Amino acid sequence: MTLTAFLAYCAAITFAAATPGPAVFTVIANGVSRGFVRAFLAGLGIAAGDAVLVTLALLGLVALAQTFEWVFLILKYAGAAYLMFLGIRMWRSASARSDGLEVTQARLSRSFYLGISISLGNPKAILFHASIMPLILDLNAMSFAEGLLVVAVVVGVNISTMGVYAVLAGQASSWFKTPRRMRLMNRFAGGAMIGTGALIAAR
Repeated sequence: MTLTAFLAYCAAITFAAATPGPAVFTVIANGVSRGFVRAFLAGLGIAAGDAVLVTLALLGLVALAQTFEWVFLILKYAGAAYLMFLGIRMWRSASARSDGLEVTQARLSRSFYLGISISLGNPKAILFHASIMPLILDLNAMSFAEGLLVVAVVVGVNISTMGVYAVLAGQASSWFKTPRRMRLMNRFAGGAMIGTGALIAAR
């Protein structure tokens, strides 16, 4: 793998990760409504799910993933349903802060698993990885170490990108302190979560 090809792949993955979509909207909605920690954990889950997909693409298991597409569909609908449930709950919470701000280990883990389900619930993502790799990288000449490097790049790019969105959304949440602003925040974040869940389910 040449340095030029490696840098080109990094640029392509960064652009794809930074482009607004269900993953980005999920992180932003969590950050605005529940703070940085929840948003970042959702971003970590997205990175973990994407690492699984890129590994499958590297191993040439795209056909196998398509055969068991029903597993991805279950994950997709489960993630979409949970996201919409959170959105409805937040929309109805008036001016009170979401109970998601009560940080417990069990509830924090939900944000991580939500991120994984959002990432793995997108079967088209593995096709993206499988199509972009051969265009930039020479898979036939790739060593095991280079494969690990590719996975590490995908994880690093996702964590960095989602981390930036999480920081920005988390900072925005501190502005919502008055009851009126909290109500607006809950309505905005709840609507965004419901919309994102519906978009994921419909794709």
